[in-house]
Formats: sequence, C-alpha cells, structure tokens
Amino acid sequence: LDWWPNALWMNTLIEPYDDARVRRAMSLVINRDLINEIVYEGAEVATIYPFPLYPGLQSFVDSPEVQALIEKYEPGKFDPEESAALMEEAGFALNGDGLWERDGETVNATIHAFEGIHSDTAPVLEEMLIQGGFDASINFGTDAYQQMADGAPGLYHFGHGASLVDPYAALELYHGRFSESIGTSAGNNRFSRYSNPEFDAILDEMAPLNSDDPRFHELAAQALEIYWAEQLDIPLIQWLHRIAYNQTYWTNWPTADNLGSGTNGAFWAHTGMLVVTNLEKAE
Repeated sequence: LDWWPNALWMNTLIEPYDDARVRRAMSLVINRDLINEIVYEGAEVATIYPFPLYPGLQSFVDSPEVQALIEKYEPGKFDPEESAALMEEAGFALNGDGLWERDGETVNATIHAFEGIHSDTAPVLEEMLIQGGFDASINFGTDAYQQMADGAPGLYHFGHGASLVDPYAALELYHGRFSESIGTSAGNNRFSRYSNPEFDAILDEMAPLNSDDPRFHELAAQALEIYWAEQLDIPLIQWLHRIAYNQTYWTNWPTADNLGSGTNGAFWAHTGMLVVTNLEKAE
C-alpha cells in the first residue's frame, strides 16, 4: 500500500468547480464498487479518504467520530439521480447530447492523467462521467501535469502524497496558504487551490499537537468533515505497488503484512535507503 491514494482533483477557484454542488454531483456518478469489480477484479481498493489506510490512519477512520461522519455525508455514495438534482439546483440543464449545460457551456470533465499508470482507471472514469452528463475525455498528453499545475479546466487524476501515521499532512494539502491565484502554478499535490478560514484555523490548531492528543483527533475529524461536506476533490482508489521480492539472501521487505515504517518497495519514491537499511540477513 502506497501513501498516494488517487483522486480527481480540480481547481476550486474557477467555474463550475468553485461550486461544491457540482463537485459533489461528479462524485455521485462515480461507482466505486464497479471500479473494484472491473479494474481490480474484486480487490477492494476504492477509497473515500485522501490518505492511505496505514495502521494509525485506520485507527482514526475506525473511530466513532469518523464513522458518524461517513454515515452523515456518505462520501462513497453512487446516486446519479441525486447528482442530477444537484446539477439542476446549480443552474444546469441537460442538452440534446445528454450533457449538463449552463449559459451555453458544458462541464469540462477532461481527465488529465498519465497513460503509464492510469490507463486502467481513466477510461472507466471517463465513461462514468459521460453517463452522468459530464463532458468527459482523457488527456494522456505530455502536458497533463502542466495542465494540473496551471489549474486548467478539467479533472486531475493524481494522488495525495502526504500522511503516513496521522491525517494532518493530507488535510494540510488544502490549507489556504497553498491557494495560488489564477495564472500561477500550484505546487505538487496541492492542485485544489482551496481556501477556507475555518478549515485553516482547524489545521493551525492541530499543527503543534501530538497525534495522540484527544484534541488533535477532534480537530482532525472536524477537518475531514469539511473535506467531505465541501467535496474538495473526488477520492478514488488506494494506490498499490505490485513488486516481487527475492527472500533468498535478505528478508524483512515491506509488504501488506509487514508495514514497517510505512515504506514500500517503490524505490523511485526516495525511500530506497529506508527499505535497504531495514532488511535482515536470511537465516
């Protein structure tokens, strides 16, 4: 399990992605159960979280406070009818092509992504969005990342490289200090450009606290509630690595059953030395 659970990000400073109803409507046409079934052959990797479910984070989401939020907001819900109602409330109507349109403009749901790693999920997401009335297509071009960084219209298939032990680092990706203005590039993993003083105040109070402090947990739940209530992006899947290991001479490789310090075998993620220094000589 990697620390890079993927979502569909969007620039919350531009229309129509600045409307939480539109963001929620897009999430409601994503069938995560079908993603599990079609793309991952039954493996339950679809997610509703912006962080990986490592032990400390699993404990957080299993808490009564977070479970109550899940029941309240249903962040993984698939409901095209509710999606349609939200789009109509936001002033859109279906045009002759079955796409949501307002003031002569459809919702640009171009999925900017990377063919080498997203060629399995992106086409499935594209079809779900089209069926939900969103003007979806896929951009696997060499400019895909630049489109994300520049805040171009559309959706950005990208991960949340942040939290390992507690949710703070993932939630901090949406802090207002990273809300770069239109015309400037957003930093890696901070594509939403979201800004909310209430959310920022929660994070600022969390920052100096230990993760085992009850107040930290309380604040983290408050921040996660805003993440779901405002649909800051559309969480999709936990990210997996399928890397084979040779146990002949060395053991203690990071696996699903041996999480160790939260590293994984993806040496390109600058964790190679952590993996190597934790290896043990075989008996």
